[in-house]
Amino acid sequence: MQSDGSSTAEDALMRLMMVAGRRFRARTAGDVIDPAQATLLYALKCHGAMRLGDLAEAMKLDASTVSRHVQQLGDHGMIDREPDPEDGRARIIALSDAGAASLARTFDERRTFLTAALHDWSDTDRRRLREDLERLTAALSATA
Repeated sequence: MQSDGSSTAEDALMRLMMVAGRRFRARTAGDVIDPAQATLLYALKCHGAMRLGDLAEAMKLDASTVSRHVQQLGDHGMIDREPDPEDGRARIIALSDAGAASLARTFDERRTFLTAALHDWSDTDRRRLREDLERLTAALSATA
């Protein structure tokens, strides 16, 4: 998809998602965890502690994929696993203090990249972008 000025808003958004996705999936020197695992930590931050199956459902991923990430995050101390009080065979997965700190570092590093990309945008342009992105996020969330 070349940017030839005749693309649709959808084409421009898909280009943005591809470029941003590559940048955000790239590891940085400060990353303790894989950026893909950061999405799991973010889900725990937003939704709170939950069972693995519920986490997989919330992330729209296969339980085996989430299970692998949970195991790796547990090995790095990024999550806490406690017995489910309703079913002792199941575990409740929660964001640990180390996981919250790692997630904050990950977001800070990506935010720095975005700040640099927007450095010459006016306050008005940045406000309009924020408002449009919030509107788009709400629309995408409503259709998910």
